[in-house]
Amino acid sequence: MDILTADDFLPKKSEPFQMILDGSDPLDLVLLEITTKTIRDFPGKIRDPFSLFFEGTKGIYCPQGVYRLRHGSGWEVEIFLVPIGDNPDGTYRYQAVFN
Repeated sequence: MDILTADDFLPKKSEPFQMILDGSDPLDLVLLEITTKTIRDFPGKIRDPFSLFFEGTKGIYCPQGVYRLRHGSGWEVEIFLVPIGDNPDGTYRYQAVFN
């Protein structure tokens, strides 16, 4: 398995993803923000930590869990998403943290 880094997601910022759900239609997400934190090297370091922030479909809430996301290019990834709040327009925000 490849180790994901922020660089894998930077070209996809502000672009749509689909959350693939078993037995349901996919949900639309947009990758809104990518934050990174540079840490000093140490034995066993595999990457600098980063977070992804997505905005979801209006009126649809998904609990925290591992979800398969598909980018429009066909690239897919499974990540753990946590809901972090809702917006006044009824959409929800989600965060994925990579340490």
